[in-house]
Amino acid sequence: MAVSKKSPKIKRETTKADAAEAPKPSKREIKAKRKEKLSKTGKIVLVAIGIAAMLLSVSAMACSGVLNEVQSKEDYKLTGGVAATVNGVNIKEDSVTEQIMSMRQSAYESDKDWATYLSQQGMTPETYRENVIDSIVRQYLLVQAEKDYGIKVTQEDLDKAWKEAVEGNGGDEDAFVETISQFGFTKETYLENIKSSLAQQKLREKVAGVKKPSDEDIVAYLNENLSTYNDARRSSHILFKVAEDATEEERAKVEAEAQKVLDKLNAGEIEFAKAAEKYSEDGSAKNGGDVGWDKLTTFVTEYQDALSGLSDGQMSGLVKTTYGYHIIKCTGQFNVQTVSSIDEVPEGIRDAIAERIKTTAESEKYSEWLTEYTEKADIKINEMPEEVPYNVDMDKALAEDGKADKKDADGKKDSAK
Repeated sequence: MAVSKKSPKIKRETTKADAAEAPKPSKREIKAKRKEKLSKTGKIVLVAIGIAAMLLSVSAMACSGVLNEVQSKEDYKLTGGVAATVNGVNIKEDSVTEQIMSMRQSAYESDKDWATYLSQQGMTPETYRENVIDSIVRQYLLVQAEKDYGIKVTQEDLDKAWKEAVEGNGGDEDAFVETISQFGFTKETYLENIKSSLAQQKLREKVAGVKKPSDEDIVAYLNENLSTYNDARRSSHILFKVAEDATEEERAKVEAEAQKVLDKLNAGEIEFAKAAEKYSEDGSAKNGGDVGWDKLTTFVTEYQDALSGLSDGQMSGLVKTTYGYHIIKCTGQFNVQTVSSIDEVPEGIRDAIAERIKTTAESEKYSEWLTEYTEKADIKINEMPEEVPYNVDMDKALAEDGKADKKDADGKKDSAK
């Protein structure tokens, strides 16, 4: 459910009219390189880098009256000066330039490509710069708010977050450290990002916490969105892994082992949950193979197709996927015309809906709080220097049909580099 956000009122020291609201500059996200596993515990949640990481030391910077950034070694000219001020603290023009140029140089080195990208986003160099400044300002204000509201992140919080991250990566700490190192992180720098994320999470809970939704709220929401959850199936599975580079002989060997277990299940020689605990190579094995409701997660196509053909209590044959061979058992089915009582709603679906209602309400409340908090701040944005390296003649953008560059009538070349 989308949440609308009000734009903060920010004073801009510029003679140019404000442009229509445009998407904020994209942030780089860290994503695990490993394949997402079928198990819910196989997902890695890594903290997004970008402006948040850039301003991890914003408190110390603010003490000196400047929001600064490590100097770039890239080959472009910096202008110096002050891009904006927030509550009397300067945001250096060079910090904004470096943030923008890190984006431009990653994919849009030519003026034509850069101008085309900006045009496609409905932006100009000026409005792109304003969006970057707005993001820096908001991040700074959030750090200030954390102080105002007494937000603290303890070592216990960090230890817990690290443990959860490692467990989400299969429980091997060395493997997890190796994964994050591929994105330039050490354990220490990763935890710095975790600390920033946890602080903002605690702030959100403090200023926008809402009560747990009532049973009546859950029933009403479910009836309004019944098509989303109806015909959901809960399942457990036993996974026999096959390596991606396995030979036909190796694959046949695993298939034979899986068939033996399937035969035991069909003969009633072993219970499904016990078999999952004993034979499954998925993280769900410790839970008897349970992977929850299909309407609340995403399974690979072959798994989903097989599950969709099962009724409550039914078991599949061997199901081949990119992970190997699965034996799937449907352990629950939710299919109703309407819901009149919370007792009709399975616990897993009930909890998911409660969390969705709560998160939506908190998002709306937090958005309102952040807008009000930002509006109270003294924020001024100065006009963009013409010589900044990301400035570009927008006439260089490709026409919408992509056939040719736009040019000035006199054929002049862009003076901005």
